[in-house]
Amino acid sequence: MKKSFDKWIAVDWGTSFFRSYLIEKDQISDSIQTKDGMKFLEKVSFEKTLVKLIEPWLENDYKIEVLASGMVGSKQGWIEASYQKTPCNLNRIEFISPTIKDNRFSLKIFSGISQSNKPDVMRGEETQIAGFIYDNPKFNGSICLPGTHSKWVKIENGNIINFKTYMTGELFEIISKNSVLIHSVTSNKIKKNELIKAVDEIFEKPEIFGNALFQLRADDLINSRGSEIYKSKLSGYLLGLELLGSLEFWQKKDIVLIGNTDLIDLYEYILHKKVNSIKKFLSKDMLLKGLKNFKNKLYKVT
Repeated sequence: MKKSFDKWIAVDWGTSFFRSYLIEKDQISDSIQTKDGMKFLEKVSFEKTLVKLIEPWLENDYKIEVLASGMVGSKQGWIEASYQKTPCNLNRIEFISPTIKDNRFSLKIFSGISQSNKPDVMRGEETQIAGFIYDNPKFNGSICLPGTHSKWVKIENGNIINFKTYMTGELFEIISKNSVLIHSVTSNKIKKNELIKAVDEIFEKPEIFGNALFQLRADDLINSRGSEIYKSKLSGYLLGLELLGSLEFWQKKDIVLIGNTDLIDLYEYILHKKVNSIKKFLSKDMLLKGLKNFKNKLYKVT
């Protein structure tokens, strides 16, 4: 069976989603996005699900390579791809290949990254980081990947030195949907001036956090100034705590933001006067570059 290096499949398989891209001659020729995340599947159904999703891209006359990152390589995923420990070089990323019954494709699942001192882990973000380093091998600074579990990562000459994870997005979800604030933060919009004021409040007195949260509900009951204000302030309080904790990563540093447009724009707005420089990139673009970089290193393509 022939094998083509000009055609391959990139997969980002997370806890709650599945994304894949058919790459032909370095261009995306097709893509798939579904909600077939790890948490919805049993281990015995991973190959069946993958085959079902990428079936239109499979052919009988040659074997296509599938390169995957994310929670697919976790303990709860298809097969565990052991963590690489910091400090580490992403040009030497490790992978594991599960046994595949379907002979129309092969699969490589890339490792995550861990650190022992101040324990922390990442899976999937390292691929996006590798995508940025692919074009910026001598970058010295910090990369922030905002999201459910925001990551701040120190980079030196292409190496991940250390990192910190903040449950900012998850805490927002928990507080906004499972606390007394559920009826006060229903807006889909952010008032940037309220956001900044809330960040500054936390910077000045982080110990007020718990009381500040309840004041949002009390103010809504007494003054009813609108959900947009209370959502903005809740976001600002949580971001303020994250930024205080990650001070060594961004204060007077060159930073890179990788994520979706709304989040990286929000972080840029808060940080632009506090850092030396900011560059922004989309998660999807960096993921694809990262997997391409891993592929090139595997086959020593220059």
